[in-house]
Amino acid sequence: MELMITMATVGVLGGIASALRHIAGYWFGFLPWGILVVNSAASFVAGAAVATGSFEVALIVGLAGGLSTFSTFAANTFEFLKAGQTVRALANTVLNLALPALSLLTAVILL
Repeated sequence: MELMITMATVGVLGGIASALRHIAGYWFGFLPWGILVVNSAASFVAGAAVATGSFEVALIVGLAGGLSTFSTFAANTFEFLKAGQTVRALANTVLNLALPALSLLTAVILL
């Protein structure tokens, strides 16, 4: 029974987070800022779950997993490179690797 509750919780949180990620995908300027924000927020959630040990599976797999998107980050970076926009591709790569890592570390330190 506990496994079923966990699976349902992961599904619900993942669905909500995926819808939020979809909405955030529309925030696009020099970089896809919405994707950067959701990746960073998801990493903060994962850091908080690890730091507190509470509902780790539901938070990391459901909420953080549904919210974050490595594939969209990779696709955006590829499109920048294809268009000859090397600076944008490099900035997108550095920021999408550094900020989520710092977000997770911040959550662990704060909690």
